[in-house]
Amino acid sequence: MKRFLAGGVVLTSLAACATFRAYEGPARPSSQTATIRGDAKLRAEMPLALVIRSVDGREVDLRYSSVSVTLGHHVLIIDCQVGGAAGSTSRHHVELDAGGGESYRLQAEMQPGNVGCGRVYLERS
Repeated sequence: MKRFLAGGVVLTSLAACATFRAYEGPARPSSQTATIRGDAKLRAEMPLALVIRSVDGREVDLRYSSVSVTLGHHVLIIDCQVGGAAGSTSRHHVELDAGGGESYRLQAEMQPGNVGCGRVYLERS
């Protein structure tokens, strides 16, 4: 039983690093897409996590910590989780005009006292 549980934890951890394709059709070359990186939904007690909940109305499920989007304008819904399980969660809308081959990382400005996210934004990485 312990082996089964440990294997499940490892598989879940690896899956959380996967990238969600937020567009229809076959995979496209990197010159025609951009990648947005957030944090895994399943995580140890990290003090801050920026979790991608949806892109352009398409829900991003538990397995994905990053998304791949086509060029152009996109709207993301992000949960900012502060303080682990007993902390606070706030929801943020972030807009992006994605360029080909670009990579972005979610960032947060904290509220005074680090009790929550004041603002969530994307930074080119």
